[in-house]
Amino acid sequence: MSEALAAEQPAPRPALADSISADVCVVGGGYTGLWAAIEVRERSPDAQVVLIEREQCGFGASGRNGGWATGWHDELDSLVDHFGEKEALRLAERSSWAIDRIESFCDERGIDCHFRRKGALWAASARAQIGAWEGAFEACHRLGRADRLELIDGEELRHRTGSPVLLGGSRQTDAASVQPALLVRGLRRAAIELGVQVYEATPMIGLDRGHPAVVRVPAGSVTTDRVVLATGAWSARFRELRRAIIPIGSHIVATEPLGDRVSKLEWANGELLGDSRLMVHYAQVSVDGRIVFGRGGGSLGSFGRVTERQFYDPDALSAVVKDFRRWFPQFAGARLTHGWGGPVDRSPGHLPFVGCLESESLVVYGLGYSGNGVAPSALIGRMLGRIAIGDKDEDTEGELAKGPSGYLPPEPIRTVGGAALRAAVQFVEGEQEKGLQARAVHRALRRLVATTVPQSLDPRRRRRPRV
Repeated sequence: MSEALAAEQPAPRPALADSISADVCVVGGGYTGLWAAIEVRERSPDAQVVLIEREQCGFGASGRNGGWATGWHDELDSLVDHFGEKEALRLAERSSWAIDRIESFCDERGIDCHFRRKGALWAASARAQIGAWEGAFEACHRLGRADRLELIDGEELRHRTGSPVLLGGSRQTDAASVQPALLVRGLRRAAIELGVQVYEATPMIGLDRGHPAVVRVPAGSVTTDRVVLATGAWSARFRELRRAIIPIGSHIVATEPLGDRVSKLEWANGELLGDSRLMVHYAQVSVDGRIVFGRGGGSLGSFGRVTERQFYDPDALSAVVKDFRRWFPQFAGARLTHGWGGPVDRSPGHLPFVGCLESESLVVYGLGYSGNGVAPSALIGRMLGRIAIGDKDEDTEGELAKGPSGYLPPEPIRTVGGAALRAAVQFVEGEQEKGLQARAVHRALRRLVATTVPQSLDPRRRRRPRV
């Protein structure tokens, strides 16, 4: 983000200090909110669109992620299990469309976000992970998508990346790497050019769900026909969504520019690199030759809260540094110049979802990216924008538009159980990297992570939802 802001030298956007009206009010200035606002203005140029952001556009996950623009062909088998073959194929293709959308929009609008469509390597960094890609590979070949996922052996992976820990894997062919903050700030500029009224440093402090709805901010309000909530991990402040996601930290480090030491590796051309852990490792080589390396599965937000520890956790950063040194011992002397974190909106179904807060509500939301939101947010933002202006199509009527696919247990079971499960996953995956197989235990933990319970278990949901 510091790099993006230095290049942009942005004119400050004022905070909203008045009571105004709009056709659509978008709450949240990350990828999802900006794509939604852009969609409304492109589809309905006369619509008055207001976007409010409590910090600056890109403050949350959109400016903090690892720059992975990937689709869903690498989990096509899971999509088939959940939605059937026809809808699974449609969703996988729509996820590829979302990557196309980023590329074409950035070309049209002159957004240089270092977009490089070189694919993504999914590797086993421990013997227990070998074969994790087989189900998706078989589904892609069986359903006519063989060109989207290919197998790579360990020797080839080690040659391409220079990492001695990689034992085999697959390559998702249509993935792209981006500089995430350059992308979100570029979307901000494009939204403003399209006529979206953007107000930063403007938190929503209340929401009246009448007809029209009223979004209240510290020094004013927005009276609007439709509200689009695009608040990511902060969405748990809404009672209906509190058990649909859990905020969880993810942390990243970046090296100094490594020059010829890294540029000679095939992987340095923009290819993405990750493994098959639940606490997934993810990496790319930036345009200026830095290795950017992260790991998911950080601290949980108890009772649905986003916490300071999710932004900066010394223990999590120390673990990421240790993992980086293990993956790339040849760069043992490289300085690590940056380290940061941020909250992820993890959903039990892993996929994002769109819905309304109440039946016939004027308030529509989209969230639940679970760490893979760079590309899917273009699709979810499109859906939100079209719903906001009353348009219907296969996306707005599809499976992802039916709200959460499941709910987490009520508190305090969610926080206590989540912490225990996180500790178990961390221990088992650490032991697997030392050579322990424990496949059955790991499979059981994966099932527990995806466990859902009926929403009706929480008696508080009978009360009138409020912010």
